[in-house]
Amino acid sequence: MFSGDYGFFDYKYDIPGYSGQDFGGPAQDLYLGLSALLLIVLLIALRGASRQRVRRVIGFTGVFLTLLYLGKTAWESYHDIQRFGAFNFYLLPLDTCSIVMPAALLAGFARGRVRQAAESWLATGGVVGGLATMVRLNAFHYYPFLSFGAFYSMLWHLLMVFLGLLVLVTRLRNVGNLTLPAAERSVGLSTLKGGFCFHLLFSLIAIPVDFLFGFDFMLYRELGGIPFAEDLAAKLTAAGLSFLNPLLMLLLYLLAFALILFLARAAALAAHPIHKLLRRKSK
Repeated sequence: MFSGDYGFFDYKYDIPGYSGQDFGGPAQDLYLGLSALLLIVLLIALRGASRQRVRRVIGFTGVFLTLLYLGKTAWESYHDIQRFGAFNFYLLPLDTCSIVMPAALLAGFARGRVRQAAESWLATGGVVGGLATMVRLNAFHYYPFLSFGAFYSMLWHLLMVFLGLLVLVTRLRNVGNLTLPAAERSVGLSTLKGGFCFHLLFSLIAIPVDFLFGFDFMLYRELGGIPFAEDLAAKLTAAGLSFLNPLLMLLLYLLAFALILFLARAAALAAHPIHKLLRRKSK
């Protein structure tokens, strides 16, 4: 773990001697271990929470994430403009992990199908995006473990996974409650459909921005960082078929969303006999 002389709020280019040493090393392992422990504690603490309380937790977490994003963007933009004289447009909230802000706010404070779709995205896209980033935290390329830049990314993606798992646990707990709408007591096709449709709405913004201005928001233009898919996207682009890249990325999103739901249902089925046994012993 990097132990140079730097302050918690130092900008990435003002940290002497740091060149990504914490990426993929002990700092990454420590982060994953602490995150797993914290997720278990939080989910156990909320295991019996009412639907109203769960929504309040999700909604206020959305408010917190929005304020955190605004603060971090102002902080980093100040340093970017001071050093380079320009705003870094990659800070715009158009990437996959930024969707958690509107999703959490709508899941917490909206009603009806809008809320259900937002919850479904948290349970699918939120878990996929959060886990994929946590495993190889890109922020460690630029910031050491004990810095605001790294802390922001670590906390952001941890909360993404937490909110998604909270929705999954709540829905699985309510499977037998026939008084609820089907979308709120199942983890299946309706969740996949709602989450993917919610994702598509934001994709309709990201895709034209990517191709018109050369960005890779939501990975639709270059599929950057995805093994095998990135190489395939480069070949499609070289062949003049770059318009297929968004379709390929959407397919990968759909498969990843479906995998998360499959694993959630499998975990619930595996845990069911254990719950029954514990109930019998308690009687």
